[in-house]
Amino acid sequence: MDIICVRQPEEKSYEVLNGVRVYRLPMNRVFGKSLFFTVLSWSWFLLQAAIKISRLHLKQHYDVIHIHNMPDFLVFASLLPKLMGAKVILHIQDVSPELMAAKAKGPTKKWVMHLAALQEHISTAYADCVMTVGWPFEELLLRRGVPEEKMVTILNSADPKLFPASKRCPAPADIATTEDAPFIVMYHGTTAERNGLDTAIRAVALAAPEIPNLQLHIQGRGEHLQALKQLSQKLNVSDRVEFREPCPSADQIVDFVVHGDVGIIPYRKDGFMELVLPTKAYEFSWMQRPIIASDTSAIRSMFRPQSIALCDCNRPEDFAHAIIDLYQHPAKRAQMVASAAEDYQSFEWEVMARRYQHVLASLSRKNAKKMLAYSATSH
Repeated sequence: MDIICVRQPEEKSYEVLNGVRVYRLPMNRVFGKSLFFTVLSWSWFLLQAAIKISRLHLKQHYDVIHIHNMPDFLVFASLLPKLMGAKVILHIQDVSPELMAAKAKGPTKKWVMHLAALQEHISTAYADCVMTVGWPFEELLLRRGVPEEKMVTILNSADPKLFPASKRCPAPADIATTEDAPFIVMYHGTTAERNGLDTAIRAVALAAPEIPNLQLHIQGRGEHLQALKQLSQKLNVSDRVEFREPCPSADQIVDFVVHGDVGIIPYRKDGFMELVLPTKAYEFSWMQRPIIASDTSAIRSMFRPQSIALCDCNRPEDFAHAIIDLYQHPAKRAQMVASAAEDYQSFEWEVMARRYQHVLASLSRKNAKKMLAYSATSH
């Protein structure tokens, strides 16, 4: 297996990790740039990736090439290998028209959505297999004409190698014995406006009088980070809101997830986020942390009402009430954790891994005897 991906400043251009050859292209992930700059950046990565994968394919002839969006048109980096018989997977982590609609502003929004829909249509038609990360995405793509026989859903479950069962532990469940300890609400991931972290900060400000040691820990980066810091200062909760840099390595995320009491996912319902099944929800569930989240159709497709505290994304007071409720009722936290664990069983890593292996075997010319998958991602 070879991987082609972006290269951060501190990373090597080539190395072998766990038997996987990693080729990194000199390009950073961009945050907060204009749409024009973003598309230009995507195109530059496409060109570099196409050259790299073509050269590698001529040496070793890949059976399967697995390409992650954004954007969908990265799939065309596989043009030469596909012409020579390789099969291509387009992995749609985000649906482009809805995401572009959430990002675009002003009079350009209409034609941006049109172009996003067009490139999605062409890219899915080109791919041999279209993989999604959730049923809302799958249903949407089927309505847009992607053939059902091309579609497969592989959820972004929590990898037990990164989230080992040995680190699973219940959050403190007895307020009487932990009243001097902080009650930590946590979020990790992108800090864009659509992620709704301003709602989380407002909720903390509202709940603080009832929870003396309440804290909100945010780990991540994004274009909205500075605005969130300013909001916490404006609401006089900067001493309760802690901003952390992303983990330098993926295997350190687990330490952040288990350090807190409650996970929060305050996504906005903007047409795109309504469809997103957040990976952090799987991670919180697997590591036995109760979840407070926006009431979206995607979240409801995964969890039963008793497994998660659902809130109106436009009402910080709803999130504040949920935080106070879980703080005051540790038994409810334990019940939610147990219920969410039951919901998660059918989405566990091993289940999704077997499904993915079946897809690779069905596409491989050598029936999985030599499955060399290539993964290109620009984010």
